[in-house]
Amino acid sequence: MDSKQRKVFMQVMEDRNLSVAAKALSISQPAVTAFIKRLEAEFGAELFSRNGKSLIPNHQARLLYNMALEMKFNEDLAKMSALLSEQTPENVIISVNAYSDAFFTMAGIYSREHPECCFIFKSDVSPDSGYFSASDMDLTYRYMVQGRRSFSVDVQRKLYAILPVTHPLADSRRLNLIDLRDEYFVFTKGNGRDGYESGYDECTSVGFRPKVSLAVEVPAAKYSAVAVGCGIGLLYNTELKLAETVKNCVLVELGAVKNVQPICLAWREGEINPSADRFLRWIKRYRMGGQPAGEKGLGGDRI
Repeated sequence: MDSKQRKVFMQVMEDRNLSVAAKALSISQPAVTAFIKRLEAEFGAELFSRNGKSLIPNHQARLLYNMALEMKFNEDLAKMSALLSEQTPENVIISVNAYSDAFFTMAGIYSREHPECCFIFKSDVSPDSGYFSASDMDLTYRYMVQGRRSFSVDVQRKLYAILPVTHPLADSRRLNLIDLRDEYFVFTKGNGRDGYESGYDECTSVGFRPKVSLAVEVPAAKYSAVAVGCGIGLLYNTELKLAETVKNCVLVELGAVKNVQPICLAWREGEINPSADRFLRWIKRYRMGGQPAGEKGLGGDRI
């Protein structure tokens, strides 16, 4: 039974009517009848009983139908395997110990333009963990580049407080960081003082050591914890899009940060794979307003 015979036979089995099957296959009814007769001759057995215009499959027809289903499944599987082998995802592994709205926006745009690329993000928040050896690039802070080549993607310029909507200061249009000295804070773990994010250091820079009610691994968890009343949080302009997605919280501006902190994409020369290199060249052009690759900024743009 070849693929054409199988297709006709399966259609007849499913419709139980020669005219209906012929219409579904866009061929004539006599052609369908001829296909079925040849198939019956090939297997040496009748496959259907006739009841007016309806066909009733017998035991042999049902066995043959199961065989045809299996053959079709195997063919479809082979086609899918061939397709996947031609479109193997290009993995780009990025370790993350900083957050940047700008970077993740650009990565999203790149993903839509290049569906063959698959980003794998690895959280790297422990001060002593170092960098993932398997990562193509690191989304990190300028001071942590340690001699590698890098490209700035965002800068922490302003500081905000994230407060539950029920907080007494939630209606404030602007606050000073010192106004929050008696509050309990939720911080992410990081490379700052005492193993917390750099927002912790902002507090110490204005004269108080913040009381920490909860330490979490990722920014999204911090905002969720604030929303349910575990404390308040601090965030930079680099995290506004993420914070604004959290319900039951408000953002209040605290002003300029004391130490402007560039966030950058860093990589090791000679270890970046072709997929990551294509993404790197794209993100530089995008960040620089479409400037062609190979021009200023491609070797280690500095803020």
